[in-house]
Amino acid sequence: MIKIYIDGGTRGSRICLVDKTNDVTHVKHRHGDLTNNELEYLALEYALQYINNKHRDDYVLIHSDSKLVVNQMNGDWRITTEHLIPLYEKCMKKMTDRIKLKWVSRDFNLAGHVLEKP
Repeated sequence: MIKIYIDGGTRGSRICLVDKTNDVTHVKHRHGDLTNNELEYLALEYALQYINNKHRDDYVLIHSDSKLVVNQMNGDWRITTEHLIPLYEKCMKKMTDRIKLKWVSRDFNLAGHVLEKP
């Protein structure tokens, strides 16, 4: 199983993806005044595009420290913030039965560790 870690952070409006299985790290800057939750969803959207390009036929486990994103995507929490609905819908369209999303604490989120560096 492919293990991918994602994170989004407001410091520098960056998102990060770490593909632990293949030792790949991507950091992207996003423009605009984005919230942390928007950046977390953008990190997920980027990861889903990456998976579609690099791991289309693999089983993938995405680790995120965003309880909001993980629980909304897994259907455990409702989406009550209007501006997150389009991001959620984009991500849901890219999900497959081969992709699972799991919450991991910040201490174990490799993408978060990358974003902590200046």
